[in-house]
Amino acid sequence: MTVESTATAELGLGNDTRHLIHCPPSWDHYLLDAPSSGEEHFVLTGEVPAGHPLFDDGPGRFHDLQITTETIREIGEFVGHQYFGVPQDRPGLFYRFDLDLCELGAWRTGPGAHRARMTTGVRARPAHVVAGVPRGLEFRIEVRIDDVLCCTGSASLVFLMPVLHRSHVAHSRRALRAAPELDDVPDGPTWPVDPAEVGRCAPENVVVCEPSESSHGRLTTWVLPRIGHSVFRTAPGGQVPGTLLLESLRQTSLLTAGRTYGLAPARSTLAACEVHFRGYAEADDPLRWAAVPGPLGRDADGRPAVPVTLTVTQHRRAVAEARTLVVQDF
Repeated sequence: MTVESTATAELGLGNDTRHLIHCPPSWDHYLLDAPSSGEEHFVLTGEVPAGHPLFDDGPGRFHDLQITTETIREIGEFVGHQYFGVPQDRPGLFYRFDLDLCELGAWRTGPGAHRARMTTGVRARPAHVVAGVPRGLEFRIEVRIDDVLCCTGSASLVFLMPVLHRSHVAHSRRALRAAPELDDVPDGPTWPVDPAEVGRCAPENVVVCEPSESSHGRLTTWVLPRIGHSVFRTAPGGQVPGTLLLESLRQTSLLTAGRTYGLAPARSTLAACEVHFRGYAEADDPLRWAAVPGPLGRDADGRPAVPVTLTVTQHRRAVAEARTLVVQDF
């Protein structure tokens, strides 16, 4: 995909097309044909995807918040290479996402609803610049559905030099092999939870198993492998895809709120999500989610709301830490 500064790029999410529009705050560096050294503005616009095998699977009460994370994941590396002079051989890895729904009503959908239009404003700023080349990017995000501001957030992306990236992956794998005492696997056979408990309909989209619960309220579940799934494709190098990690986070959060306080998954969604990735996750090794629900409360509009603190580990090493807020709609 190539983009001129004055042009529109077409981006695909499933079978739908959206447009990435660059809105530079200044043209000075473009006149000099130089990469940007400051903040750049972009707008992504298009209809909310329809017929997606994962994001459109469920009771159909809400648009899926993961549309936003997938959008940013899709453009982040491209923006760095195209506009900030990051060499093409440096892969971009997101290590942080923070999202907050500020208008739940805009996310509602239902049978016969019109195809809503989603517009995402993105501000990208270089971080840790070395010799004029950023080692990362910081993103600020504003999402509008049918012109209603309904989500704000931020994300952080790091670019790794190929040799360093391969070294990190190799070191991680050697460390796991060198410490067999850290092996962590399910105690017995695992089977998927009922799709309705995690807001899905298709069994193949369920990515967590029946949990165990401690006397202190902590819920533990395992991520189910979904080999051959059209969305959960294994990343290059054999790492667990980010979409699978974020979907398992969403499902574990809904499962925890439902099992602990009886929130109805069909009427619930994540109203907030903060996730920090701490390390690599190998596709061939088990992943364990541990979730601790906070006290049942109410959001600003009086809806039942449950904060959940989560950690996903592999071989007892943290892969990601997260906090979510599950809200049940009226």
